[in-house]
Amino acid sequence: MVGCGMIALSHARIIRQFLKDASLYLCDVNRNNAEMLADKFGAQQIYTDMDELLSREAPDTAHILTPPSTHAELAEKAISAGCHVLVEKPVTETLAEFNKLSVLAGKKKKILFANYSTLGMPVVRKAKELISSGKFGRLIAVHCEYGASWPGNTIPYGDPNHWSYFLKGGVLQNWADHPASLVLDFMDAVEDHKIFFSSRSILPYDCPDLLQVMVRNKDQMGSFTLSLGHGNTDIKSHFLLEGGSIFIDMRRMLISYTRGKGPQNFLKRALSGIKEGYFLAGGTIKNTLQVMTGRLKKEPGLISMIRNFYKAVSSEEDLLVKKETVTAVIGLLEDVWNEVGYKVA
Repeated sequence: MVGCGMIALSHARIIRQFLKDASLYLCDVNRNNAEMLADKFGAQQIYTDMDELLSREAPDTAHILTPPSTHAELAEKAISAGCHVLVEKPVTETLAEFNKLSVLAGKKKKILFANYSTLGMPVVRKAKELISSGKFGRLIAVHCEYGASWPGNTIPYGDPNHWSYFLKGGVLQNWADHPASLVLDFMDAVEDHKIFFSSRSILPYDCPDLLQVMVRNKDQMGSFTLSLGHGNTDIKSHFLLEGGSIFIDMRRMLISYTRGKGPQNFLKRALSGIKEGYFLAGGTIKNTLQVMTGRLKKEPGLISMIRNFYKAVSSEEDLLVKKETVTAVIGLLEDVWNEVGYKVA
């Protein structure tokens, strides 16, 4: 594991849960970060230099968990050294960087895995299954609402020294992969986009905190709204299809869906509301029972992704995140940040 910050805690916990006997090597330029992680999860060795780690230990896999500006360089080193590589989002800052890594991974016959954990959430996978079944017809439109806040309704990354403020998209760039990956993974290839953004002077450096992106192709539309000044963490998606609609609440892990039955009259509207309530109430009860019995784990999307990465390494599963989705996300967001034009003075 290269980079031992906050997200590394989750990766180490999941690795120890499913790969109890794996040898774990930690690397961070700040040795204290690696030592704290090693104390909690155990490690065979700690390094402050990735080149030394790769040459001495020759690991089979590498998790790149550093700030995005270093992802391309570190992933290239790991692949060149013979590692299958999982890279946290944002995978790379430019499409050219990702394409270079993808070519290298192909030559070395190694997996380059983009950790879009939203796509691993059980409700997102269920929605994908329903849409892929064809029972609801073709997808017409998808919208994702991603409102983020921390305890006490504080703004994420309020520390002006945090590395996210020095990205081209500021703090938004560290969050946008979540809704963007969901929208673009469900849609066919998009042809153009339009953006709106706002800086409401609630973040350091007047960093943008509100973003809406709209995309379309010949017969589909998609959009996502990302808010960092939201009153609470609220993560939802709506899917409109030829034969019905699907709603998912990704924070509460709830899903409801309605098959289309023609124009709505009063009775149909009333009954559809009862059905939606049944789905949501039933899902809440099910989630509560799973939490009480320990079956519903913290960060289920990340768990799915890390498990899938190692299943793919052992050729037991196909990758949950396709290369086409990764290139679409990186390409779109690279254009978005260029249009936003944010830069720390």
